[in-house]
Amino acid sequence: MINGTAGEMWPPFMSPTSLEFYSPDACRSLTLVYEQSGKFEGVPTYRFVAPKTLFANGTDYPPNEGFCPCMQSGIQNVSTCRLKAPMFISHPHFYNADPALVNAVEGLHPSKDQHALFLDVHPMTGIPMNCSIKLQLNQYIKHVSGIIQTGKIKPVVLPLLWFAESGSIEGSVLKQFYTNLVLIPSLLDYLQYIFIGLSIPLIISAAVLMARSQGTAAKKSPRHPTTQSKPPPSSETTPLLHDAGTLSQDAAEA
Repeated sequence: MINGTAGEMWPPFMSPTSLEFYSPDACRSLTLVYEQSGKFEGVPTYRFVAPKTLFANGTDYPPNEGFCPCMQSGIQNVSTCRLKAPMFISHPHFYNADPALVNAVEGLHPSKDQHALFLDVHPMTGIPMNCSIKLQLNQYIKHVSGIIQTGKIKPVVLPLLWFAESGSIEGSVLKQFYTNLVLIPSLLDYLQYIFIGLSIPLIISAAVLMARSQGTAAKKSPRHPTTQSKPPPSSETTPLLHDAGTLSQDAAEA
């Protein structure tokens, strides 16, 4: 089963878990695991590396049983896609392999810095920024009846060669990538805090001005005097009527 991509890019917005890609050299899909976050020329990246189970045998890692029914872990049988030749692949110098494979050949010194593979991927876009794929080609040698020259040869997985495929984004493409995906978003991120800082004094000033304007309006508004009840005004005809009544009463008494 072919899983993952061709190794050129992955879906954007990656999570720091794992990634898959198909390797023609290994004749299968490989799964790398997240190791750490870092930066490549200022661009944030996720680094994915090969787990120890990548070339493990079926005993140590059951999902690999169909790829290599090998006695030792650290190698993979690729004879089915190499014209049935007894060829095996591994990490250079049998890095992360069974110590028996290393001890069977003189001059091997496995080292993570020199022989491990990695991929540095920009998590937002899924584009690899820096990569280094290192593999070793080995041949299984043993005694062959009828061939005298192989009479004293012990069964061994003999390294033939190892190679490294590496690459990185450079030049104007890297500058454009950094400007559009790192520099501009960083400036926008800082600007939002600057705008928030500037808006606070403006809000405070507006609140003070509003309070002052309300106080001034209250002082200028007219005060309504308290209304007091007044006796009804006396009619101008009342004294005349009163005097006429008095005169008629006096005339009656006379």
